[in-house]
Amino acid sequence: MSTCANCSAELRPAWKFCIYCGTRVVPAAVRPEVSEAPARPRLNLLAVLALALAIVGGFPALIFGHLAMSQIKRTGERGMLVARIATVLGYLWLVAWIVLLFRWLSGAS
Repeated sequence: MSTCANCSAELRPAWKFCIYCGTRVVPAAVRPEVSEAPARPRLNLLAVLALALAIVGGFPALIFGHLAMSQIKRTGERGMLVARIATVLGYLWLVAWIVLLFRWLSGAS
C-alpha cells in the first residue's frame, strides 16, 4: 500500500482522497513504497567446488578455478577471491604432484 504525502497514513488504491486528512490523492503526491535493500549476488558454485578440490589436494582445482573466474566475470556473481585462492592452491598441488612423481620415478627415497 502507498502512503499519503500529507499525513503518511496508509492509502488504498481505490481512494481518491485520504480519509484521515482529506488531501486529494494524486499519483505524484503518493509516496512510493520503500523497497528492501537489493539482494546480494549469489556465490559462484564453481568457485566453492574449486576451493574444496584445492583443499583436498586435487590439481583439478586449476580447471574449476579458471572456469569459475571466467563465469564470475561474465555473470557478476561473488567469489572471485575464492576462485583465485583455489587456482593458486591448484597450481601448488600440481607442482607438488609433479615433484612426487619424479621422485618416485627416479627411485629416490
